[in-house]
Amino acid sequence: MVWGIATQEYEGTVADYAEALGLTYPILLDYNGKVHDQYEQVFPFPTGAYPQDWVIDTEGRIVYANNRFELAEMTAAIDAARE
Repeated sequence: MVWGIATQEYEGTVADYAEALGLTYPILLDYNGKVHDQYEQVFPFPTGAYPQDWVIDTEGRIVYANNRFELAEMTAAIDAARE
């Protein structure tokens, strides 16, 4: 399942962004940053550059994080998390 999470953004801004990119997956709104704070960035990009790709397993562990879109690596992390 894929969800986007927009941290500390307005609903209208997120909706416009999703429409412009043709996104079809749900985008959840993290108005106050509580979700973001649960996954404090210690690695791999200390600048906190956006956008970011994260794969979180069913136990809530980060199994992949990157601020560049690398489909093969992300797919491998998803497949490994399923095993």
